[in-house]
Amino acid sequence: MTVLTSRDNPLIKTVISLQRRNGRKKHRLFLAEGPHLLEEALRSSFKVRNVLVKEGTICPGALGELIQAKGVSVTQVSARLFPVLTETETPQDVLAVVEQPPETEGFPAVGKDFCALVLHQLQDPGNLGTIIRTAWAAGLANLFLTPGTVDPYGGKVVRSSQGGIFHLNLYFRPLASILEWACTNGVKVWAGDPRGDKLYFEQDLTGPTIFLLGNEAHGFDWTTIEPDWVVEGVRIPVPGGAESLNVSVSAAILIYEALRQRLTGTG
Repeated sequence: MTVLTSRDNPLIKTVISLQRRNGRKKHRLFLAEGPHLLEEALRSSFKVRNVLVKEGTICPGALGELIQAKGVSVTQVSARLFPVLTETETPQDVLAVVEQPPETEGFPAVGKDFCALVLHQLQDPGNLGTIIRTAWAAGLANLFLTPGTVDPYGGKVVRSSQGGIFHLNLYFRPLASILEWACTNGVKVWAGDPRGDKLYFEQDLTGPTIFLLGNEAHGFDWTTIEPDWVVEGVRIPVPGGAESLNVSVSAAILIYEALRQRLTGTG
């Protein structure tokens, strides 16, 4: 098997470009590093374009069989060059090039158990990845991202999601269009707000629900919320000295309260 050794190789150039947002946007591709993320990608509806491994690395057992069954080509890269392709300090010797799915059109169908998150201008990749992982674990299917939010296909987001990125429908929409859609489709919107008047665990979250979470530093501007949209602030109590909770922690608390109410039939 040929081993790639030069940064001038077209495939290597493409892979390196995917470390930047503009490269991912240009090629409609992204990177998934490590055997676990590769397996999640292969078992999902996403298409894995290439698998690159450090020279001498063999994908064992079920993973190797899955790669073969999907007909994905495996390319060996020299031990000297491989670290250039990864974004972690200790590379895992396996790197997948994955196609970004076409942007989801329209809006999701709303059933009685509908629950989703709207993330408004989040900036931290680790937060977004953790929220995606939590949403996947809780059984959510849909996630809305507004303009100005960090790229969900960036390396740190993908790694932090632990494979969740391959199992959620992502909707890239302006906040106004999301809230207008929610209002006209009977979806209750609760905005996480440290100054909100209502405690989250006192609200009925069993019907169609959206949780809106804003930017880590600034939250969101209530003046942009039209009265007709019926968005209400909901607060997670913080009796200690901290000013607020991390946004990924807040997301987990809200999602799992909604899940608890639905599982127990209480709201």
